[in-house]
Amino acid sequence: MLRINFFLLAESLPAVFPKELPVVFHGSMSLSPTVKSSRPSKVILRVVIVLIVLGAAGWGGRSAWKQVSPTLFGNKRQDKIPTVKTRTATISEEIIAVGRLRAVFSTELRSEINGRIVKISAADGDKVVRNQEILRLDQQDILTQLQEMERTIEAAKLKSERALKDHKRLVDLQKRGVVTIKDFEDSRITYSLAQNDAAIAEARAANLRDKLTKTVIRAPHDGTLLLKDLTEGQVITSAAAQNGGTLLGDVADLSNLMVRTNINEIDVARLKMGDQARVRVDSMRTVLMSGTIKRIATSALESTYDRTRVFPVDVVIDDADDRLRPGMSATVMFTLARVEDTLAVNLSAVFSTAEGMRYVFVKKPGVEAFEVHTVETGIADTRYVQILSGLDKDVEVARTRPLEFDGELPVMTLPTLVKPKSKRDSADPLAAPPPPRDNRRGGKPRAS
Repeated sequence: MLRINFFLLAESLPAVFPKELPVVFHGSMSLSPTVKSSRPSKVILRVVIVLIVLGAAGWGGRSAWKQVSPTLFGNKRQDKIPTVKTRTATISEEIIAVGRLRAVFSTELRSEINGRIVKISAADGDKVVRNQEILRLDQQDILTQLQEMERTIEAAKLKSERALKDHKRLVDLQKRGVVTIKDFEDSRITYSLAQNDAAIAEARAANLRDKLTKTVIRAPHDGTLLLKDLTEGQVITSAAAQNGGTLLGDVADLSNLMVRTNINEIDVARLKMGDQARVRVDSMRTVLMSGTIKRIATSALESTYDRTRVFPVDVVIDDADDRLRPGMSATVMFTLARVEDTLAVNLSAVFSTAEGMRYVFVKKPGVEAFEVHTVETGIADTRYVQILSGLDKDVEVARTRPLEFDGELPVMTLPTLVKPKSKRDSADPLAAPPPPRDNRRGGKPRAS
């Protein structure tokens, strides 16, 4: 805060104004009513005070602003560019995907008829064998229909027997010529219709007996029962319903588990049947299991997240842990390439042009300056990228773009890489060398 000593200001007034101005002080500067001064003198005094205040405020603001922004007033900010040295490392290029555990051999349980659950004979997690009863539906309605149909069958058989006797009697009368042809044909048709009614009734009764057997849900094969949250008295719908019916549970063989994951159409071409993979379950982060690709879908699906085309891939776990359960979230890592003790540099230290050329900024010895070097890169992971040529070990490179290279890439005059001559090179010695090879997918590593 700027403070002005009015006593010192008042003592300096005679030097500014030749005419004497009688001044009386009472704690702070004030002019006595007895003092008569001209109007121009008061205006000049006020102007001087305002100029002094503005000058002091401007000088203080300038000093504070110089501390806040060193780039002003001729002092340019000097940033230290972080650097890193090239080194040898082990690099693995991987595809990371997520999925869920499921049994290799599993069957869904759905009812073939609508009904109400009257009895649940097994519990979730039980070991079941083939044809073991799991639950039972209400049979009363079907039993009633079946009894009615049995009575219908008996009536149809009686009608058929009576029609047969009438037809035999008319056959004898026809031989004697006392029956017309019309009456004879009517008796034959009546007998045939009675036989047909009896057959229809028997077919309906067989259908009801089949529905009666379907009221009992049994295990389709040996395995572990994965029963849904069902209660006695609950009404379920059949599998023929529009929504697929009520899912009762699954019978799964938990001795063989797999992870089903979706791989995008770019990466799936790099996988093949029998490739090894590593599996880690989210609930057991310290356990890393091995797996084998057993199935790669031949047709693509549309992802529900970003509507891209993906291919389901099944990875069977080689040695399944007893703690694993179907439905657990799992992460699958497919290793595409791996190199050990190779020359590498941090991923952030490698830059690229629009044409795909890779380059780094090499620090000049002894000074805070850098120069551009083109490099040929190989595979990459989430930390390092392989350097095939263009750099040596323990070379210090910038991890970020230096300020002097901000913007377009400068013209690089670097020695070309020495490669063995081929027949084509000998035929055309002035041909330009091919651009550096890029083995990465789009030049971007995959996140772990």
